Amino acid sequence: MDDDLKRIAGRIRRWRDEAGLTLQQLGDQSGVSASTIHKIENLQTVPTIAVLLKVANGLNRRPSELLAEEDTGKQVAILRRDDRQQLVMNGHGQLEHLIGMIPRNRLDLWRVRIEPGRGAGRPGTEAWRFHGEVVLLVEDGRVDVEVAGEHFVIERGDSIHFDPSLPHRWIAGGGKAATLLVLAIIPARLQGDLMARIAMATGTSSLDAARVEIGGDGRIEAAGA
Repeated sequence: MDDDLKRIAGRIRRWRDEAGLTLQQLGDQSGVSASTIHKIENLQTVPTIAVLLKVANGLNRRPSELLAEEDTGKQVAILRRDDRQQLVMNGHGQLEHLIGMIPRNRLDLWRVRIEPGRGAGRPGTEAWRFHGEVVLLVEDGRVDVEVAGEHFVIERGDSIHFDPSLPHRWIAGGGKAATLLVLAIIPARLQGDLMARIAMATGTSSLDAARVEIGGDGRIEAAGA
């Protein structure tokens, strides 16, 4: 884990220097205090998932660039099956990142497992909206989708492609857990926010309370929520 934290800290400092940003300027752009960023860069704290997402956003970098074992400097990226990064949220759901990253790419692909009744924009909460495109492909179970007030039942093998600027929700339906692929094309500045939203949709109530644990196998676990 120490090597992973060193790699993350080094990237944050290098990217900040390349962007010509002071600690305070990055703090203003990311919403993370300058003192916290200083501690991350100097290995004086273990950052939460939420903080890492905000810092990556402030640097206009994809979260996966921050966590990747190797720097993404080429326009071709291969991600081997055994190198996929996974995020487990307190046993309530799981995210698996399925593609390697190329610089400034707007495409992202995740496999998401959500518990019954869990998902994006659950009833009683605000519907999701952001610019881009989204495809949901259900691998197992059933996902109930609402887009602009219209309801759809998406079952195993089905997919739905929609404009996410319309208010939308997607929930594991039928009283069972669901596994689906989430393909999203969105502006780079929103990618960290979308990753945070999807992580919360898997079942955790707060990312801020979850500390990141990165193992040598590339698996990321959030503990404590």
